[in-house]
Amino acid sequence: MMKKWLIVFALVFVLLGLSGCDFWFEEEEEIDTGRYTEQELIQLIESLMPEAYENVHYDLESFEEVLTDMIERNKDAVVGLRVTGTLFTGGGSTGSAVVYRKEGSTFYAVTNHHVIENYRSIEVVYERNGMLFTVENRNVEVLGKDKTTDLAVLTFKANDNFPVVSFADSYELKPGRFAIAVGNPLGFDYYGTVTLGVVSGLSRYVPGSEFEVPFIQHDAAISPGNSGGALFDINGNLIGINNMKIVSDKADNIGFAIPSNTVSRIIADLEEKGYVERPYLGVRAMAQVSDCNQPFGVCLSDVQSGGGAEEAGLREGDIIVGYKLEDWDDYVDILNFNALREAILNSQVGDRVSLRYYRNDTLQETDYVTLQIHPDDVRP
Repeated sequence: MMKKWLIVFALVFVLLGLSGCDFWFEEEEEIDTGRYTEQELIQLIESLMPEAYENVHYDLESFEEVLTDMIERNKDAVVGLRVTGTLFTGGGSTGSAVVYRKEGSTFYAVTNHHVIENYRSIEVVYERNGMLFTVENRNVEVLGKDKTTDLAVLTFKANDNFPVVSFADSYELKPGRFAIAVGNPLGFDYYGTVTLGVVSGLSRYVPGSEFEVPFIQHDAAISPGNSGGALFDINGNLIGINNMKIVSDKADNIGFAIPSNTVSRIIADLEEKGYVERPYLGVRAMAQVSDCNQPFGVCLSDVQSGGGAEEAGLREGDIIVGYKLEDWDDYVDILNFNALREAILNSQVGDRVSLRYYRNDTLQETDYVTLQIHPDDVRP
């Protein structure tokens, strides 16, 4: 269609030039348009603009090849889960999981807490050549799960090989980037379904949600069964783990995924301890409104005792605009409270952090202080 309109436009342009726009052909021999049929004129115009036409064709074909190659490399890293409920809860469910590490014939996979929350047994389901195979429950082990972040880690032993995903830096994501979901919607009849969308928003905290997670919002179609599945970028790097969508007659394709940086940080705790310990900065602020007449940053309404902010010397009225762990090259920009919550969650207890902030219109940086465990996560 684009080619046709370009040709039509160019044809009109040339005919006008040949017939009436003398200044285009000043002192040149007059061309007899009657010598050319319409098809010959079209071919002539195509020959004069091959680059424009070929680029449009090449770009689309190139994108398709990149996408299909990426799916081919990564599709087997996304597996299915068949979960049987406990004697008390009964029932069962299906979901998805993503393989992120392997040691010999043992594979590590991440999924959603809510997929396996009340499990009695878990089977891993995977596909080869259009046929489904099962890793039985005796070869599956849950290493840990966390309800607050809706993440869980399990291992399974299998003779078949599975690729391992690479993690993207979710801090580098921007709205408009491609987001490709791979998972198992509505069970395994549609195993390995691929849907394409874009990143719609970052650091979303869903009102009324029980999860303390800075979600990626995207519009790649997901359905029950996609939970725990992968959200890839165009290069095949994991940008998130899909976990929910808004279900409403008034809304379509508002889906959410847990960012890869959060996933990477949480699975480290789940592998090591089986549970998650969140760090505690100890600040309060309005989530979406600035009380300091500042167009960006976090205007502190309160600094709580026992947190890193108090130790760093912050006080009410300071405006946090940057967050940096000791081993980072530079500060992460903190444009709003949700961005600060994400940076804190992606840190670990014991990390040392410096905060960049404004006080009385002067930009300052704190000394490094050690992040302590969140009071809600202190175990007896």
